[in-house]
Amino acid sequence: MATATPDRKAKAASAAGIPLSLTDAVSLALRDNRTIRGAYIDRITQKFALRVAEDGFMPHLGLSGGAVRQTIAGITTTSLDVTPGVTALLPSGATVTFAWANHASAGAGIRTRSTGGLLSVTQPLLRGGGVDVTLAPIRSARLGEQANRLRLKAIVSETIGQVIYAYRDLLRAQKALVLAQAAVGRAEEIVAINRALIDAGRMPAVEIVQSEADLENQRLGVLGATRSLDSTRLRLLDLLALDLGTPILAAESTEPAQVATHLPHLMAVAFAQRPDYLGQLLVLEQTKLGLVVAENARLWDLSLFATRAVGRTTITGPQGRVTGQSDTTVGLAFNAPLNDLQREQPFVQATASRQSAELQFETIRRGIELQIRSAASDVAIRWRQLEGARRARDLAARAVEIEREKLKAGRSANYQVRALETYLRSADIQLLDTVIGYLNTLTLLDLQLGTTLDTWHVALRD
Repeated sequence: MATATPDRKAKAASAAGIPLSLTDAVSLALRDNRTIRGAYIDRITQKFALRVAEDGFMPHLGLSGGAVRQTIAGITTTSLDVTPGVTALLPSGATVTFAWANHASAGAGIRTRSTGGLLSVTQPLLRGGGVDVTLAPIRSARLGEQANRLRLKAIVSETIGQVIYAYRDLLRAQKALVLAQAAVGRAEEIVAINRALIDAGRMPAVEIVQSEADLENQRLGVLGATRSLDSTRLRLLDLLALDLGTPILAAESTEPAQVATHLPHLMAVAFAQRPDYLGQLLVLEQTKLGLVVAENARLWDLSLFATRAVGRTTITGPQGRVTGQSDTTVGLAFNAPLNDLQREQPFVQATASRQSAELQFETIRRGIELQIRSAASDVAIRWRQLEGARRARDLAARAVEIEREKLKAGRSANYQVRALETYLRSADIQLLDTVIGYLNTLTLLDLQLGTTLDTWHVALRD
């Protein structure tokens, strides 16, 4: 039978390479692919940026001071200053600062020591005041962190898709090589039949020339298929970050099952899972926060401030004394520019950014709907093409088998067998392309739905 030769070739190929399943390829990519590793490295700085934003509402401690020794007019004085302090930003926009100053000096028989605390509070009442304005930067940073995680999901999903496509290219190249070798085997059988007929005096010797030429053409086809196989193997090895000399062999089945597509369900899944769609929703929220801040920036500066200072100074010497300090200050400060267009510029920019984000959101939503509708239709059409290609290939193989038997009996001509052989080779390649095309269409639909990670049970290490 004509199908026995491909089976033998497939077994020989298996012995010459390391079998690699599609699941193995995806696992290797998740572990070693350079694009994915780079995305995880970027996440280090992105997560630290969020920590910096959240740290803005933590009390910040500080310590300042110094030591000085100086001689002026023959009098040597030594002084030491140490001032610890803390500053905190409150959700209302108020800034609270507390510092405790300590000073000590000695010289000319006089020692001075002073210590005192200063507490100051400044609360903006218009510009820069309010919980919504104060918390806007941290809320925007948290939205940005969610967007960064969605981008990581998109990068990993796209890389998995690239690996799957490259794996199927290798699988197709392997199958194409087997088909090319099978075509050589069939051409050799035709030449052997021709020689037997010539020896029996039932065919002119010149009839074998075209069969031998066809055999050489099929051998050239094997060389081309081998070159394609090497190229696709190298591309997959590069994506997997493996040694380029590794003799991997795609070992996945090429017998796909029909997948039903229900358009309303697919749309709902896409709008719930697509990273670009969800990311644009986050951008809309960020522009809303930016608009709040920009509107607030148009207001006048009006702030309420208060300070409280307490302390004591001790002087030891001929005229030693101790003095205390207790001061309180409360006030209101304002700044009202009357014709400064620069204060309007952030609001104009924020409004334009908001409108652009809304327009981009509608564009993305429309694009997703177009993609899903097209992909769902493509899946259904390609399945029908696959069924037709299977029937065409089976009929072509049956026709070749019948015509060979007729040739052996002297009731057919070489050109008829060669014509059917050519049609069978075309049917084999068409079936192979249709199978790979259908599988790739399912992969593309998975990517467009945003469900690639769920399909492959991938949990991001984030």
